[in-house]
Amino acid sequence: MKRAMGKWEQNVLLKQHPFVAKHLPETQLYNESNLDGFLNRYQSVYVKHDTTGQGRAILKIHKSDGGNYFVNGTTIQGTPIQKSVSRADEIQQLLHPFIKLGRKSGLYIIQENIQSYNQNGQPFIIRVHVQKLKGNWVIGGMYGAISATQTGLTTENGIVNTHRDAIVMTVSDVLSHTTKHQQKETVKKIEEIAIAAAKVIHSALPNREYGIDFGVNKEGTPILLEVNTTPSIRSFAKINNKRIWKRIVEIRKMQSEEDKTN
Repeated sequence: MKRAMGKWEQNVLLKQHPFVAKHLPETQLYNESNLDGFLNRYQSVYVKHDTTGQGRAILKIHKSDGGNYFVNGTTIQGTPIQKSVSRADEIQQLLHPFIKLGRKSGLYIIQENIQSYNQNGQPFIIRVHVQKLKGNWVIGGMYGAISATQTGLTTENGIVNTHRDAIVMTVSDVLSHTTKHQQKETVKKIEEIAIAAAKVIHSALPNREYGIDFGVNKEGTPILLEVNTTPSIRSFAKINNKRIWKRIVEIRKMQSEEDKTN
């Protein structure tokens, strides 16, 4: 069985690569002191469970002028939550629902909110599928996704996850608020970061493919949000043009053929 790599371990590894490090959100392990420090620097932050996926255990937090903490996201069970609490220690109960029984739910990280929004104010991500073939890392494909506000995922929490009905589209569609030249430059930079990041993660957890999620900040700079070490490609099949999905499948076939000859 392959071991999992948590978000914190990823961050520690990726920060050691000078080029990749410039494209990471500020990240620390979660505690109340770090939360207040982040909220002094950023309008809002994300608190994420270290290992949970599929949009679960992600909370967007901001602080009101009156000092209350507004929490919006999903619990570790995946239930939507929207709450205001007056003290940071009350957030512990949300992160660790069984803490009164002496059970913690594991590590959480805290990250700056990079505010990756399209022209309609909808949060978006870009997923890049990176594959290793004949000793080289190649970009199998990428897609964009925006939050599905009509199913309850609002711009308030900013969670974009295809397991939570995010809408999949081409990268050019999700970046349609920028010029063609800007789109080309953004894609080129994302590809460079993705391949560099894949090499870093591969050094500690060798796989032949990774799914890497990016946002794009207000300055137009791509920001690496997370590396998925066991990526699904089902969302690529949701794009009307199946060319990208077929390319990833073809590369997987070539990888299998390569395995047979080695």
